[in-house]
Amino acid sequence: MEETDPKLEFEGGNGALAEGRAEDAVAHYRKALSVAPDVVEIHHNLAAALAQLQRLEEAADVAREGLVRRPEYAPLHVALGNLLSQGDAAETARQHYQKALQQDPELGSAWSGMASLLMAEGDYETALEKYHKALLLNPKNTLCLNNMAICQLNLGRHHEALALYRDLIVLNPDMGSLHNNLGQVLQGLGRHDEAVSAFQRALELDQNIDSLAPYLMQSLMYQCAWDDLARIEQEVLAETAQRLRDGRPIKVQPFSLAGTDAPAALRLAAARSYSAHCAASMADLRDRLAFRHAPAQPGRLRIGYISPDFRQHSVATAFRDLITCHDRTGFEWFGYVIGGGPRDQVTEYFRSQFGHFADFKNLDLEHSARHIHGDRLDLLVDLSGFTRHSALELLELRPAPVQAHYLGYGATLGADCVPYLITDAVHTPPELAVHCSEALVYLPDSFMATSRPEIDAAMPDRTSQGLPEDAVVFTNFNAHYKFDPNTFDLWLGLLRELPGSVFWLLRGGDVAMANLRARAVIGGIDADRLIFAPRAPHAEHLARQSLADLSLDCRHHTGGVSTLDALWSGLPVVSLAGDNQSARTGASILHAAGLGELAVKSMAEYRETALHLARDRRALTVLKARLRGNMTTAPLFDIPRLARHLETAYGEMIRRDRAGAAFSSFAVAQAL
Repeated sequence: MEETDPKLEFEGGNGALAEGRAEDAVAHYRKALSVAPDVVEIHHNLAAALAQLQRLEEAADVAREGLVRRPEYAPLHVALGNLLSQGDAAETARQHYQKALQQDPELGSAWSGMASLLMAEGDYETALEKYHKALLLNPKNTLCLNNMAICQLNLGRHHEALALYRDLIVLNPDMGSLHNNLGQVLQGLGRHDEAVSAFQRALELDQNIDSLAPYLMQSLMYQCAWDDLARIEQEVLAETAQRLRDGRPIKVQPFSLAGTDAPAALRLAAARSYSAHCAASMADLRDRLAFRHAPAQPGRLRIGYISPDFRQHSVATAFRDLITCHDRTGFEWFGYVIGGGPRDQVTEYFRSQFGHFADFKNLDLEHSARHIHGDRLDLLVDLSGFTRHSALELLELRPAPVQAHYLGYGATLGADCVPYLITDAVHTPPELAVHCSEALVYLPDSFMATSRPEIDAAMPDRTSQGLPEDAVVFTNFNAHYKFDPNTFDLWLGLLRELPGSVFWLLRGGDVAMANLRARAVIGGIDADRLIFAPRAPHAEHLARQSLADLSLDCRHHTGGVSTLDALWSGLPVVSLAGDNQSARTGASILHAAGLGELAVKSMAEYRETALHLARDRRALTVLKARLRGNMTTAPLFDIPRLARHLETAYGEMIRRDRAGAAFSSFAVAQAL
């Protein structure tokens, strides 16, 4: 009988593994071990082959057997750490990485393995330190560079991540996934023209990047590049629906659906899928923390607000006066700012207004959650939803006994960890309520918060803004990504009906403005009748906005703070009350402002209302006067009233939780 040569079998296994024939590699390595059981290099490679076949427990057993025979073999400690890090044995994995580094401090794979554990736990800063040590040992380690970029993104350092992806593409110019990642970073920086170029290059290199289309769709929206957008949007919606049917994770961010034709049922299913994926990623940490909430204490109710946008941001603009008006006698208020975004004078304002304020910029998820839990809140209110730097992962750790979503996203999150959604009857009518996973808390007026702004006393004239003196001026000061071709064509139709009229918009990216001008020319409208206003300080912007005659809202994703700005400027807004929550914010605001007739039910009525007000100057003057009067009487502008309604809602949520009652919808009575 021929004797087995362990060296030949080992080399045969290595060749098979290099060619992707993991089953053959396992057979070779098994034969080699049968005659050379003490050679730990064979154990190491056998474990790698089994891992490729997803036989992880078997691979871990092989690695353990090798370490019994040679405990000081550092690469095998790394291999076992990698295997254990994929399950629920993170602490044991950490111990093996540490043992590997004790044996060989210059083993880059041990540093990167340790870093990956830290990244999974949300400790991105320390993970970066470990990845940096690994990179010093192997400067061309693609996986290490990619993970460092992910850490930088999670810390809000987009420019640092951008530089890393540029380096990665130099090393791997033909890897489509890297161009896709570069595009996503550029998109996060608002550099949509460059992002589209990166996404298109990614598609040239790899047609099968399944996460690309949703991001490309979003940047095309920012460019108002509508020629191919409808096809891509339908692809995204169809693929999302198919993934949901198959029980696979979705690739589109739920927030990205706001500007599409996605029906409410699909939006809810997408929210559930996204939130379930987030919950699964947090399960180990949530189980390890296992927060218990102390019995209710007498005294003031302890309410926390958590947001990445306690800074110069539209949410902060709306929320600013609300925190000032909150009752301090019956309530104790806690503010938590999250995410890696900038902090500024607005952040300092909120620090001064909350009774307690914590900045989690440099804290990982575990320590942030422990801090909140240590504050013994009765209720934690999320202001971000699915917007950038979302708090959803932190909420999944359940640091407070009751959690609710309000304001920042305003639509269903599909998340079990957030059982309440604060809304109103216009924003979430019965036909939409059935597509919300949460118990709905109905405020008696609009859910929308507003703050009385400063408006420049120095009023500009139309000439200074490049506007015609005597013609009708329509305006829409929303970001261009909210525009859609059908509504824009309707706006162009109004310009055709009204000679000399103009449309006043915010200045955007060069490509977006060029696309809008080109669309106007195709529609028979001189491109000069689209007038783009430069960015201006808020008080100055509100003063100049009053020069317009009428504001026309977007269709799928209606304005929030932009609509409030128009109203504070004395400018009426026509808005379509659509069939999704993102399409009904304008309607909610207008009803609470006492201008419900401007929240129309069809595009035909939208057009007719805009034409009527543009042609009947007296009717428009009367409407503007009514709006000015409503600023002292209508619920929308009564900020203390909103504060009382929210406090009533918070008290009822807490009361129900303390009574052990099931989560269920309820309506808040009007404040006297």
